[in-house]
Amino acid sequence: MAKKILILSHKPPFPKADGGAIAIAQLLEILLPKNEVTFLSIETDKHPSSLQIKDPHLNFQSVYVNTKISLLEVVKNLFRNKSYILSRFTCKAYEFALKTILKKTNFDIVVFESLFTSSYLPIVKKISSATLIYRSHNIEHQIWGEHRKSSTNNPFINAYLKLQAIRLKKEEIAFWNSVDRIACISLNDLKVISTYTKVKINLLGLFIKKIDKKINNSFEHTDFFHLGAMDWKPNQVGIQWICDKVWPTFNKIYPLSTFHIAGRGMPKSLLMKKRENIINHSEVLSAEHFISKHKVMLVPLFSGSGIRVKIIEGLAHGKCIIGTSIALKGITCTHMKNIIIADSVEDFICAMEFCIKNPKKVNQIEVQAKKFALKNFSKEIFLNQVEKIF
Repeated sequence: MAKKILILSHKPPFPKADGGAIAIAQLLEILLPKNEVTFLSIETDKHPSSLQIKDPHLNFQSVYVNTKISLLEVVKNLFRNKSYILSRFTCKAYEFALKTILKKTNFDIVVFESLFTSSYLPIVKKISSATLIYRSHNIEHQIWGEHRKSSTNNPFINAYLKLQAIRLKKEEIAFWNSVDRIACISLNDLKVISTYTKVKINLLGLFIKKIDKKINNSFEHTDFFHLGAMDWKPNQVGIQWICDKVWPTFNKIYPLSTFHIAGRGMPKSLLMKKRENIINHSEVLSAEHFISKHKVMLVPLFSGSGIRVKIIEGLAHGKCIIGTSIALKGITCTHMKNIIIADSVEDFICAMEFCIKNPKKVNQIEVQAKKFALKNFSKEIFLNQVEKIF
């Protein structure tokens, strides 16, 4: 039986510019054929709206919200008890649009895509009796807590970020306990959230399309690459770390190797500084083509939760991936079977050296990586997860 579903989202599903947008778009595409869906999106300068679905069952609306950091608001927030991180997504125009939609339609389900839509919960509860589902993309307070530790030595900024992480945790836990059901993107996040709430929690991951291309083993030299949203701070920190700490030492030993970086929102600090055998492609037209063209993927993340979509895409392409334990959260790969785990400068250098010296073993890891992706992130699994929740 068709349901009337309202999705509140902190970003548009299209373009599929990052993992979050891909996850949102996949759920929307699965729900649309059998349900009447209203999608109310926040659009920002970072995530402008670009609707690419034409479906008679979809009512798509977006409201621009200025989420840029304001120094005045940062200071004023010190005297409030709310998270500034979340308050940036609160907007009167969005509230008005939401109220109008809720008064017009009696929804069966309201979905909150990410914690950044949580401030609109009181409005929904006041007007609607719909089942409330929170789709958790990450455990946000964990990200900000880890980000604080790795991003600055400034004691004042550090203290402010610590305060924000504490407030964010309080609000996040309260939100978990205020909805009817939670849909977690990873099993790891599900386990963490279940320690804070008795609300029913289901797994709702994502799926990857089958890549028919054969694994490319015709590389003359083992090159390395990274592909990710470079306007996301954890990616910036990780790649800067590779460029500053790992690559100079490694490149002295293996001067024929190259490191290719790509992603939208590339920061000037990475664009302007030229380094030996590091090629910065900035935003590329085709992620698939870029992944296929290069050999070993590097994912040096030091904060984050949920699932890294680009890792799953890399696995599906049959890529040997070297990543940190944090980068691989939520992905149950096995070290040296279908992935390589590295958490320090020495670990990364040793892992990269291993890939150069052991091409046959790398090929075995690539084959197992592809098998893992197809087995664990199929569309059939995702469809079953959606049916359980909706």
